[in-house]
Amino acid sequence: MMHNDTPLTRALTQQEAKVQATPLDALKLARKHWLGHSRLNMGSLAEELGVNRATLFRWVGNKDLLLGEVLWSFYRVLFDQVIEDAEGEGGEYLAWACEQVVVRIMENEPLQRFIRQDTEYAIRILTSKSSIIQGRSIEVIRGLLQSEVDAGRWQSPIPLAELAYLIVRVGESFLYGDIISGHDAAMPHARTAFRLLLGAQKPVP
Repeated sequence: MMHNDTPLTRALTQQEAKVQATPLDALKLARKHWLGHSRLNMGSLAEELGVNRATLFRWVGNKDLLLGEVLWSFYRVLFDQVIEDAEGEGGEYLAWACEQVVVRIMENEPLQRFIRQDTEYAIRILTSKSSIIQGRSIEVIRGLLQSEVDAGRWQSPIPLAELAYLIVRVGESFLYGDIISGHDAAMPHARTAFRLLLGAQKPVP
């Protein structure tokens, strides 16, 4: 050991290593920026993280992928909250959960601001085939459906993957229909659509 290689020197070196930014730090900072402005500036993010742009892009892929991860981090919490709050079983439980996802997205002000500020870009990030939002939403809904099947409380009329896709697309049509097609759908109609797809038996309130 060199005479200047002391435990203090090593501890300080390790401490410096700990404060170096990581890909997760990039996500946390991007979430903060998006909540404040509904936009991401990759140059500003890299500068604030203390890394160069090449490193940031290597971590996150590109701006669209990073934004997708930012949005999904909020969607994931929303899905988890709905599932935790949901009561009942079978088709009733599933229809209520799907309806609440739509309602809570509609009530999310940062998301609605993002859509208003750059509508075409927002819709591409949220609904395109390459969007991680759509793909992961389908997987979450599929898992929700599967849980009721496994518990013996409900049976799907079609393969779960196809039904989950339909549910997500129905939700998108009610959330963004006025933007995509000019058709402004009312929430009661979304509720009816989910209940029909999922075989909920009780009358719609």
